[in-house]
Amino acid sequence: MEDNNEMLVGLADKTGALLMIDKKERELVREILAMSLKSPSAREWISKKLGKEYVQIGVKLLKAMGGE
Repeated sequence: MEDNNEMLVGLADKTGALLMIDKKERELVREILAMSLKSPSAREWISKKLGKEYVQIGVKLLKAMGGE
């Protein structure tokens, strides 16, 4: 835990490993997700690379992280 009592958030990856991210990292992930999901070409790339369901996973994750 950081000195300023910043709360770390745990995220699980596809292997089940837990990843702890701090406030600045959450902000970065939230902004990258927001930009990516607003871009039709990025949404298409995500669909092709990972599958269509991952676009919706991104939308849900962004909402859970307090994004738009």
